Amino acid sequence: MSVRRKRVGKAGQPPTVLLIEPRADDLERTRMLLGEAGFRVVPVTRFDAAVPLFEVIRPEAVILAVQAPDFSAVQVARRLRQLSRGTVPLLYMVDPQDAAAYQHCLEKGQCVDVVPRGGSGAELAVKLHAQLRLKAAVLRAAAGEEEDTALALHDPVTGVYNKPFLLALMGLEVRRCERYGGTFSVVAAEVGGWSALRKEYGRGMAERLLVYSAVVLGQTVREADAVARVGDSQFALMLPGTPAEAVPVFLSRVAARFEAARFQVDGRVVRTTLELGAVSFPDTVGTPMQLLSAAQQEMRRTREFRRGAGSMTRLSV
Repeated sequence: MSVRRKRVGKAGQPPTVLLIEPRADDLERTRMLLGEAGFRVVPVTRFDAAVPLFEVIRPEAVILAVQAPDFSAVQVARRLRQLSRGTVPLLYMVDPQDAAAYQHCLEKGQCVDVVPRGGSGAELAVKLHAQLRLKAAVLRAAAGEEEDTALALHDPVTGVYNKPFLLALMGLEVRRCERYGGTFSVVAAEVGGWSALRKEYGRGMAERLLVYSAVVLGQTVREADAVARVGDSQFALMLPGTPAEAVPVFLSRVAARFEAARFQVDGRVVRTTLELGAVSFPDTVGTPMQLLSAAQQEMRRTREFRRGAGSMTRLSV
């Protein structure tokens, strides 16, 4: 598979990629493959040199090879994300047969996308180009450069994306996956107790809860993910490159983060819940609206199941 060269870096130059690969042979092979795909590659074999080099060259993307037993790449990725404030796409490379490294990335890799180590390099190049194009499209739209109009991208209450823009992003991701292969997931989330809080304390307090929830969600996702408000008390998240098998880990992390957070009203903590449901493409196919609706249906199904389980528990006591 040939990958067309694209110039999307700074000032029309090829995008710079920092490649961190301890194995010299793999480092050179990956460097050549990415060079042929139109990237300017800065290779390094030592993880302790990655952070200082990152601060000097400020690459458009970073690739880190992950291997047991120390998983240094994951620790470096966390530091790079802090330095870039989540604005630089990251990718892990994992040996296909290294189940331990793959599982470590899923559980502790902060939802950074994973690509196979070795092979033709086509998947790696495609994912890099896709992440950079998506980021560029968001920046252009935010600047009002798409179709010469300044689009209303954000929800006025919470500051996250609004439903129309999320559906547009999902449409781009569907087309990318259909053309190049790949996967993404859509998560629906609803803030429990919102209607009761609004009835008791008023609209202003209810909107504070929405803002609070949006902040918690925004702190949990990756830079490449998108969070949007899609209803009165509902949010949705698009997770590029996240397969179905990685979704339960993500949902558990979001639920735990929300559970640990505290929302206060008149000096007392108000406990709220976050109902979650998700679908993954291409396991579920359809238009962006159909995918969002399917995730919301999964969320409602999960809520009904929990209610039913709670009723059974009370009956058995």
